[in-house]
Amino acid sequence: GLAQILRAAPLHSPCWHLPWSGIDTGKVVMGMGNISDKITRKVLQLQIDSGVWQKVMTCEAFYPVSEAAKRLVVIHGDFKPDNVLRGADGNLIAIDYDLCQVGPAVHDFGYMLMMWYGARQTTHAYRSLFVSTYLSASGCESGSEAVRDFMLDCEINTLVTFPGLLANIYDKEVPLLRGQPHPTAKATAGSEDDSPTGLEIVDLLAAAVAQVRADAALVDCCVKDGLVPTLFAREGLGSPLLFGWLRMMQANNMLRLFGIAPAEYFV
Repeated sequence: GLAQILRAAPLHSPCWHLPWSGIDTGKVVMGMGNISDKITRKVLQLQIDSGVWQKVMTCEAFYPVSEAAKRLVVIHGDFKPDNVLRGADGNLIAIDYDLCQVGPAVHDFGYMLMMWYGARQTTHAYRSLFVSTYLSASGCESGSEAVRDFMLDCEINTLVTFPGLLANIYDKEVPLLRGQPHPTAKATAGSEDDSPTGLEIVDLLAAAVAQVRADAALVDCCVKDGLVPTLFAREGLGSPLLFGWLRMMQANNMLRLFGIAPAEYFV
C-alpha cells in the first residue's frame, strides 16, 4: 500500500511533494481545480494498484543529484511571480503558503521553471541569475557549474512535480494511467489499447533523462530551453514511441504549461 511505498522512498523522491503523496488526504491533490474527492481518490488508488505510482516515485532517474537540490528546506510549494508582492519599503514578500512544507529544495523550482518556459517566458540569463542568487543566499556554491547542475535537477523535476508532465489529472487523460480505464476531471479515459502505457512512459522518460545526463551538449540545451521542450524539439531523442506520446500530449493541449501549443495554433 501507500505507506509501504513511502517508507522505501528517499526524502528527495517526488512523492514527498504533498500534492502528490496523499499522505494525509488519501487523494492525489489537495482540493486544487475543484476536482471531486471521489475522482482524486480513485486516481491515486488506481496508480497504486497498477504499480505505476511506486515505479515513478522510486525511479532514481527522476531524483536530484546535486546536494543543493537535495537539501531539506522549508519550501513554499507554489512559488511563482503571482505569489510575490513588493512592499512599500521595496522588499519582496511571498504569499499563499497553503502548500508550505519541509522538503527537498528542488520541489520549489520544478514548477517555477516549467512556468518560466511556458506561460511566463523568461530568458536563460534571467533564470540563471535567479538561481545563482538563490544558491548564494542559501550558502551553497553558486558558480556557473553549480547553477547548471541545480537547474538540470530542477528541469528533470518538471517531469514529476505537480502539475508537471506526469502529474496531470485535469485534461483528457492521466498519463500514468494510460493502458487502463480511469476517470479524469473531465471524463473517463484510457483503454487497454493505449500505447505507450503509463508504466512504459516512466521507462521512456527515465531512459531519456539518462541520455541527457550522459551528454554535456544535451545538458546545456535542456538547461537553456527546458527538458520537455528539448525532448519535443528533438523528437524524443530518437525514440519514436516517446515522441509519438508527446505529440498526443500536444494535440490534447497537455503541454501548454511548457510553452508547447497544439499544432493547429500555428496554422
